[in-house]
Amino acid sequence: MRFITICSFLLLLLSLSVKAQCPPNIGFEKGSYVGWQCYSGTVSQDTRQLNIAVSPTAPTPDRHTIIDKTSTQLDPYGLFPVVCPNGSQHSVKLGNEIPSRKADRITYTYTIPPGSSYTLLFYYAVVLQNPSNHGDLEQPRFTAKVYDVTDSTYVNCPSFNFSQSSSIPGFKLSSTSSAGQTNSSVYYKDWSATTINLVGYAGKTIQLEFTVNDCTRGQHFGYAYLDLDENCGSAITGNTYCLGQSAVTLRAPAGFSNYTWYNGNKSKQLGQGQTLTLSPPPPDLSTYAVKIDPFAGVGCQDTLYTTVHRITTTFKLNVPEKIYGCPGSAVDLTAPEVTAGSSLGTIFSYYNDFNETSFLYRPNEITTPGTYYIKGQNTEGCESIMPIQVVIDTPQIKVNNDNSTTYPNTIDLSRTYTHRAGYTYTYYSDATASKAVENYWSINKSGTYYIKATTGNNCYIIAPVNVTINPPPPYIIKAPNTFTPNGDGRNERFSLNFEGYVTFGNLRIYNREGQLVFSSRTIADYWDGTYAGKELPVGVYYWVFDGYDSYSKAPIKRTDYITLLR
Repeated sequence: MRFITICSFLLLLLSLSVKAQCPPNIGFEKGSYVGWQCYSGTVSQDTRQLNIAVSPTAPTPDRHTIIDKTSTQLDPYGLFPVVCPNGSQHSVKLGNEIPSRKADRITYTYTIPPGSSYTLLFYYAVVLQNPSNHGDLEQPRFTAKVYDVTDSTYVNCPSFNFSQSSSIPGFKLSSTSSAGQTNSSVYYKDWSATTINLVGYAGKTIQLEFTVNDCTRGQHFGYAYLDLDENCGSAITGNTYCLGQSAVTLRAPAGFSNYTWYNGNKSKQLGQGQTLTLSPPPPDLSTYAVKIDPFAGVGCQDTLYTTVHRITTTFKLNVPEKIYGCPGSAVDLTAPEVTAGSSLGTIFSYYNDFNETSFLYRPNEITTPGTYYIKGQNTEGCESIMPIQVVIDTPQIKVNNDNSTTYPNTIDLSRTYTHRAGYTYTYYSDATASKAVENYWSINKSGTYYIKATTGNNCYIIAPVNVTINPPPPYIIKAPNTFTPNGDGRNERFSLNFEGYVTFGNLRIYNREGQLVFSSRTIADYWDGTYAGKELPVGVYYWVFDGYDSYSKAPIKRTDYITLLR
């Protein structure tokens, strides 16, 4: 069984040869179905045709659902927002994911004013489950039709009928095919567009009709998202320019196979592609035409016309070439500083491409580097679109972990890594970089320290560095066991000699009766065998030394004897 998900948004723009007022609430901007009619019913199939039996009904929850733009929900198969990202206030979900041979429809009926020439442009995609063992008439489907109420007939072209085929251009295999389904393939089609040419229908009443239905066996579903724009301007955008603009870019609606541009009377071909850039801008009221060819089976060939208008106000869109972000955090393209210097009152929109065919769904949460586009438009209709490159500034640091020495030598943390131009470095004793190491240039204790490398864009990385301070050799206290203070100039004094990191505390010498005969608090003092200026008798005396090991921070106490000879 295959499972096709085609997620459907419709954006309806009215292109009028004469200025006309938009039908009220055609884009659900009142947050209701005012002006619309909802239907619900069932679907069945006989050997020759599909039968949709629906009746008017009040909006039914979960079948005719209006979604506010504040929703952050994503479609489970296409992973796109369920609210159209074109800036409108509301979208509609028609149908749901519960298969039960149901059919749902909404219609909008209005009369085209006499003398008006309408071209309806809508963006679309569709959502259908697609079982491989069903015949064509049995499949879930989505249809978009126009009914000529005046003449009681459907408009032949265009009439859009999406069912099992995933071969229509733009469909992608969903990466979430297992969302509650088994043995299925899920496809989704992102934003596309086509036109409904109603030239010649002035004065007639027409009805827009959108329908979704489950499969006729009641085992597979279909649903759609709809969003109609209440802008009744030209289907070709960019046809207004202001003072200070060096070029004007005309932009045809997206979603067609081919575009061919002409001057207004089609006597001269000017270019191909979705956009036509005119530099310098043409004179006011210059006219242009674009022939649009649809993909096979999706719409009709059409020719759209536009008139370029010059507005005598200034307009400026200011966007930096690059903006920098850090790993693990998002770049916000909607931040005021990104477009600082643009004309006051400019309205901004965001895209993945210059042709505005792919909306940037979350411009305030960019985590992927690349080139994006910001479009600015003022209230007079002047517009410009500019690229901005998002660069994720990934800091790097190469640490040398062979950092060892022997006390009292020290390690300079600033010499334990490879320096990079434009970086600043700070040093810490903890992995969160909250406890600064002040004497980073003279580390005398083993342990793991942390280096924070910060780029010029305030992106940083914290890297550990291991430091080993090897202990010095054990201290040695040397003292003679005899001395002869007899005036011959040899071995006349008793004192201690130290090797290692010993801090002198005090030295005391006692006779055999325990009487203190000598005391000193400095290594510079010595005992000459006297007490109170008088020579002491030959014999054995005992010394006691108190000091401090300045490396291990431990007290030292040593005792021994000294024999005094004459």
